[in-house]
Amino acid sequence: MDVFFSSTFDYGAAKQWTHATEMFVVKLAAFYVVTIFSIKYFMRDRKPFDLQLPLNAWNAFLALFSVLGTLLLTPTFFGEIFNKGLTDSYCKINRSYTDNRAGYWTFLWVVSKIPELVDTIFIVLRKKPLMFMHWFHHVLTGYFAFISYSADNAYMIWIVYLNYTVHAFMYSYYFLRSLRIRVPPQVARMITASQIVQFLITHVVMIHLAYITLVQGRQCDVTLKSYLVGAFMELAYLFLFSRFYYISYIAGGGKKFVNHKRLDEQQKVE
Repeated sequence: MDVFFSSTFDYGAAKQWTHATEMFVVKLAAFYVVTIFSIKYFMRDRKPFDLQLPLNAWNAFLALFSVLGTLLLTPTFFGEIFNKGLTDSYCKINRSYTDNRAGYWTFLWVVSKIPELVDTIFIVLRKKPLMFMHWFHHVLTGYFAFISYSADNAYMIWIVYLNYTVHAFMYSYYFLRSLRIRVPPQVARMITASQIVQFLITHVVMIHLAYITLVQGRQCDVTLKSYLVGAFMELAYLFLFSRFYYISYIAGGGKKFVNHKRLDEQQKVE
């Protein structure tokens, strides 16, 4: 556990820890899927739990964590791009992985994929709709994070940074919603759109990475296993989130816009 609490971040020790924890993450993912669907079945004829206070605290914690991750990673992430070039930022392991501060927060992003599974526990206990996109995303991202980090895959830093940034806004939005503050659906639309943009940027990074390694023969820090899992993950997410965006904000006037208008009309009547 020294890797978490040492005054100096040790990238090598962090990689060893994630490699040693990889099989635990796979088992945890299987347990997670069984658990959420078991709870969903158990709750089918029961009243939903309110869980307002713990939900507020949980969303506030994840919002703060994501904001800090974005802020503390930004100087190093962009510093490496400006100093060594855009291509080098996803071809070679750099200070975003090894730096005492930025490297530590990159490592924390990987670790955070475990506690983020708690999101789904709140959903099923409160009897909210459980989408395939939600639990599939949690399972696959966690697995990808651990296998990629432990094997020196430089391109992952783009996924880390973009995910931190999007989550900073997303969990802040969830926090406001958990406080029962009504937020215009346009905000949720922008967050979903930013997630799709995130996947598109990652696609560009990974396509160019494949080109410079396979066509130009450049030696980059990337493994075939991580690349294939990452490519599948990003393609799946682009499809699922685009479909969600279409259903929620375009088809039939947008489900979320229609619901928001309906609630406004109900409040006027009351």
